[in-house]
Order: sequence, then C-alpha cells, then structure tokens
Amino acid sequence: MQDLKKLLRTTDRYIAILNVNGIFSLKDLLNYFPKTHEDRLLIQDSFQVQESLEDPKQKQRVRVFVTEKKIMMLRNKKKIYEVRFHDEFGVEGKASYRGTGFAFQQIQKEMRYIVIGKPKMVKNKAVFSNPEFILSAAPSENMIESDYVSPTSTLETIQENAVVEEWYNIGRLYPVYSEMLGVKSWWFAKKMRDILKYVEQEYIEYLPEDFIREFELPNIVETIKSLHYPKNAEDLKKAKYRLYFDRLLKVQLQSRINKQQYLSDKKPVTIQKEEIDRELIKTFVSRLPFQLTDAQKKVIKQMIEDFSEESAILRLLQWDVGSGKTIVAITCAYYMIKKLKGQCALLVPIEVLAFQHYNHLVRILHPLGIQVRLLTGSVPASQKQKIKQELKAGLIDIVVWTHAIVQQDVAFRNLKFVIIDEQHKFWVKQRSFFKNFWTPHILQMTATPIPRTLALAFFSEFEVSIIDEMPAGRKPIITKVVTEKEWKKLKGRMLDRIGKGQSVFVVVPLIEESENLEGVKSALLVHQQLKDDFSDHLQHAEIGLIHGKLSSNEKDEAMRNFKEGRSKILVSTTVIEVGVDVPQATIMLIKNAERFGLSQLHQLRWRVGRSDLQSYCFLETKNLTGNERLKAMEETTDWFKLAEIDMQLRGTGEILWYRQSGESDIPMEVLMDITLIEKVQVAAKWLLERYPGLKGLKLLEAEIDYVDSEMLV
Repeated sequence: MQDLKKLLRTTDRYIAILNVNGIFSLKDLLNYFPKTHEDRLLIQDSFQVQESLEDPKQKQRVRVFVTEKKIMMLRNKKKIYEVRFHDEFGVEGKASYRGTGFAFQQIQKEMRYIVIGKPKMVKNKAVFSNPEFILSAAPSENMIESDYVSPTSTLETIQENAVVEEWYNIGRLYPVYSEMLGVKSWWFAKKMRDILKYVEQEYIEYLPEDFIREFELPNIVETIKSLHYPKNAEDLKKAKYRLYFDRLLKVQLQSRINKQQYLSDKKPVTIQKEEIDRELIKTFVSRLPFQLTDAQKKVIKQMIEDFSEESAILRLLQWDVGSGKTIVAITCAYYMIKKLKGQCALLVPIEVLAFQHYNHLVRILHPLGIQVRLLTGSVPASQKQKIKQELKAGLIDIVVWTHAIVQQDVAFRNLKFVIIDEQHKFWVKQRSFFKNFWTPHILQMTATPIPRTLALAFFSEFEVSIIDEMPAGRKPIITKVVTEKEWKKLKGRMLDRIGKGQSVFVVVPLIEESENLEGVKSALLVHQQLKDDFSDHLQHAEIGLIHGKLSSNEKDEAMRNFKEGRSKILVSTTVIEVGVDVPQATIMLIKNAERFGLSQLHQLRWRVGRSDLQSYCFLETKNLTGNERLKAMEETTDWFKLAEIDMQLRGTGEILWYRQSGESDIPMEVLMDITLIEKVQVAAKWLLERYPGLKGLKLLEAEIDYVDSEMLV
C-alpha cells in the first residue's frame, strides 16, 4: 500500500480527517466520488442580467479584474468583507463575505479571476454573496496546501506558480465533493486530478470481457477517471451508468447466490406436488371472527401454492403496519401442519412480540388440535429442555422463537415452514442454521415499505407479495404536527381518553440527556415531567417507562402493565416500534419528531389505531416550517409514497441495510428505473449461467464477499 500522506503531499491533519471518514488508502480516496459536477464549460466575458437567463438562480462564470478590497465594521462589531471588480466590458460588480473572511483574504488586488456565483443586478452592478473566485491561472504541480492561494502568498509567488486557466478548474465539468471537517471541495478536486494517473494501478477489471461486451459497459478504469473528471456530459453519463449498474449487479448476484446456497447441499425436500386442498382453507377461514381482506386472501393463495412446489420457496411479504399479516402467517402454518404434516417455526425479534404471537396462535389453533409452544430466553431451563425434546420427537406443531434463542442444539423432526417477522437481516445471518433440517419454505415479513423496483433489486432471492389493504373497521389515524406550546391542549385530550379507558404512547429519541443534542428530550426527563404534570390525576405507577437499557424482563413487565391497562401512559424510546399490539392505545405523541425518519415515524404511528376507536398521532417539533417529512406524515398514510419521500431525503441505507464505504448512494431515479433493474436481473442471470458460482472470477467474488459482509453489519 502506498503512503497516502507522501502521495498527496499533505499534512498529518488532513490524513487524520480522511481516516476518520473511512479513507485509508489511495483506492479509498479514488472511491470518494463527487456529489455533483459543475458546468464550467462556458466562461462569460460579461455579467448577464437576470431577465436574460432561463433560470435566474443559475450560477454565472465571468472573467473579472479585481480593483478594490475593503473591510467594513458593523455596529455589532461584526465585519463585512467586500471585493470590487469589473468584467471585460467594464461592468462593475462586488462580492461580500461574512464570518472569518478566509475567502476574502485569498483574493488579490489587480489580478484576473473567474468569479462563480449567482449575482443580482442592482443599479447596473452585479452583486454577489459569497461567490467563488478562481485565478485565471491555477497553481503549479509543485505547490503544497500552504502555498495554494494562501493569505500569505505574495503577488509574485502566485504569478510565479501559475499556469493557464483551462487547467482542470475552468473550461470543463468540474467535480464538487462533499466537504468533511474543514477539508474543502477544491482540495479534493486538486488531489483527485493529481492521483488519477494511478487508477490503472489500483483498479483491475473484475467483470469478464464477454459480459462487458454483451451489456455494453465502459471499462472500470475509464469509469473511475470519468466519475471525477469527465471529458463531457456524455462521458459522465456512461460512467455513472457503469457505477450504478455495478452496485445493483453485486447485490443481485449476492441475492441469487444466497438462494443457491440455501437450496443446495441439503437433504431432499419431502413435500410432494399434490392438489391444493382449498376446502381446508375455506373451513379454517370461516371460523375466524372477522373477514379477511382481498389482499390477505391473495397472499394466502400464493403461499399455499408455494407449498405444492417440489423445492423450497422464499417469499417476502411486505405489509403495511396494522394490515393483519399475523393471520396470514397463522393460516399458512395451519395448512402446512394439517395437510402436509410439517412443523413450523415463527421467529420474532423481541420477547414481548413472541408472547403476543404465541397468545394469538394458541387462541386460534389450540381448539383445532394444533400444539404450540413458546421458546424464549425467559422460559425456565427445565421447560426449554422438554420443549426441545418434544420438537425432536415431532410432538410440537409450531414453536414461537425470538431471534436470539436460535441454537444449534435445537432439532426438529420435520421442519417445513419458517416465518420470520420484522427482522430483515435475520434470514441472511441465520440461513446456515436451517441447513441442519429439511429445506423449509421461508416467509420473510417486513413492515418497511419497499417500492417494487427496490424489491426486485435487493430481494431477488424472494418472491414478493404485498398486503396493502387495511382490515374492515379500522379508522384512518389522524396525524397532526404540533409544538410544545400546545401541551395544555394535548394534556386535556390525553386525560379525556384515559378517562374513557384508553391509553397513550409517548415516544422520545433518547434515553438520557445529551450535551451534543441540546433541546432534545430524553425518556427519563419526559417520564419525570409527566409524573409531575399528571400528579393530580394519575398515580406514579400509572406512567410507565421502557427503553433499551432495561433488561428483557423489565421491558416485558413494562409492556405487560401497559397492555393490561395498569399503566395509562407509556414513555418509550423506539423499542416499541416493532409489532406490539395494544388495542386500547389511541394517542401517540412523538417528541422531537424531526429526529426520526419517515419509515420509523410510520411504524410508530401504527402502534395506535389497532381497534375501531378513532386514534391520533401528534408529531411534536420546535419548528413547524420547512420540515417536508412531518408535512408528508400529516398529508398521507400511503406507506409506499412515504417510503419514496424518505429515500429521497435520506437515501436507502436504513431501508436496504446496504452501505459501501466510499461509494456514492444510488439516486432515487435509478432505483425507480424498472427498465434498468430488469436489465441488471438479466445480467446477473447471464453471468451465473456462464460462470456458475462465479467460478474463475476471483476479483468479482471478492467484490461480492465485501457486499455480503456489509449486509451483515
């Protein structure tokens, strides 16, 4: 590995900042792609009036001659730094700076610059605020940071070390990088053009030549160069296409390899293809105390048909929060047990949710002769051992697990169906566990809304189903953005609901106060404040508290107290966002709501509205203006629409649990491009058909292994 400090001719401070941001090598730095490119192809000789521009807000790039610099002191003792200049035709202009005056100090009188900014024409003068000034001559190759147009540079030094203006800065598409801890975009731009000559040493094409020809992709070396310093717009477009194609391809390949690994090297599947027993399902559904929605019926039909396949099917069930996915899983489990004589396992992330599912299963299935058991951390050791023995002997039909309790010493007689609730990563992490048994069908359920294109891109090993219809009788949750000043009204509404036997969730982002997050309320503080505010109306015990630092037993007890009505108000961090069903809860108050993502807010909102009672979600924030996410929550409960807005605002990392250091995010327009997604699917299939298991493609295998390790973080 080359010495990055020596290669960049920089200081320890710069290297430390790069390291903090995950850049340790030359390749890491080359992978730090620009966030955008600025069009500097056309340099103007004169300022353009706003009326003559198609877009008055667009930047202008004008050659100017600096005539004057001055510092003005305001009454509050703050300074304004002003630079005066004129263009090639003598039209005057001025630029003003506030703050430290760093940019002002770097500008020299009686020098020619390219000024870049968005001017306003005031009395025939071009007025700029904080524009960028680039010397008509840029620094030479042998300059270091301290010499680069620094405040101490003399006019002679600058002129001495200058070359023509077209040198990387002007007359091209210019890269704009995200800044980090004071390291400016121009620093990255300068260093990148210096190290591009090393691209061939750091990058070797990892895709086979026939694949590149087949799918008309540019070479990886040229791609990296063009991502930083493209020759033109078309060159940049091709480079971005290769970058995004590669990232989607890696995930597609990993997804398909996951499936192949799961379905290979196993005992043969014992489920034989046979005629579907529709009467069995109809009879079961008819006994339910409620009507299934069309969306629920559709998914049940899909899953039952899966059971008739001779090989295991992996299905991803997307469900909006509160849409009734549990009964879908129960119906499918019942069919598997009664018709196909297989055992089932239901895996959930937390113990409270395990108890909830267990009670549902017992209530519905026990009268039908189905044996259900609960296997969690709190189950006594002697009882655990008995359950394990009964599972091995085939005396238990369905077991409810928490993810943490999955152990190698658990054995099944005939495991054929696994339901995984809420935890997206679980099946990837634990797939090796299922290799100990007959290959079971997998039903992976997620309440995270993922548009169809994203599901195709990131979950290709799964067949995808959607429940996007609410059960009959559910009323839409009324959502309103409020401020702390409205607390008296909220308190009155909460007391009114509590008086009617209903309950209230209060969610906060932190457990304890943080010096770094001034003004953000903690669970402990809010819990105490509510005790004080409601002291005349409620006993202290009626205001519960739950957060991540409590033990499992403490959290379970707090949730049981709230669910059973002993607690009227529950103060919580986001630990309650996962699947806990409390029908009498009708108010959700989320404090510092601006600190949550949309998907998270949507999950939290649907902790209420679990009955035919009208429910409300109040999003408390300090500032009512300028918050698109909270406005979106007020305007819609459409989970797909919210997901798209969330991804536009925050990226896809949280939803898709896929991050690669140094690689730019995939833009929404790419992720929503169904044509591209389908092309990548074809490409992945083509590659694996010609190179089974990626045999002979060691470099590509290394890329895929890296993606897999990132997914498991």
